[in-house]
Amino acid sequence: MKPVKRNSKILLLLFLTLLCFACSKEKVSEEVLVKVYVENVIADKTYAHNSDSLRIHKGAVFKKYELTEKEFEVELGKYSQDKDRWARFFKKANDYLEELKKSNAIN
Repeated sequence: MKPVKRNSKILLLLFLTLLCFACSKEKVSEEVLVKVYVENVIADKTYAHNSDSLRIHKGAVFKKYELTEKEFEVELGKYSQDKDRWARFFKKANDYLEELKKSNAIN
């Protein structure tokens, strides 16, 4: 086998391997999505009159869960397309909110 052809095959194999890893990236878990949603709703209510604090707090929430706002919006959009899934999501979000209230993490 000629070296050029062999190198091309190796590069193709490497490219396909990287492509598979990129495509198989796990989507955002529902648990993380619920927590980000609830914590952002709390931030909206807490910092409604201070846009700088709101932006900073929301940024901290996304950073805490290693998620971008765009990734969050895309995943949330997927939930909104399925009525049953959307209802289950809001049930879990409400449960998480109640859990935070019980632990006195919020008032």
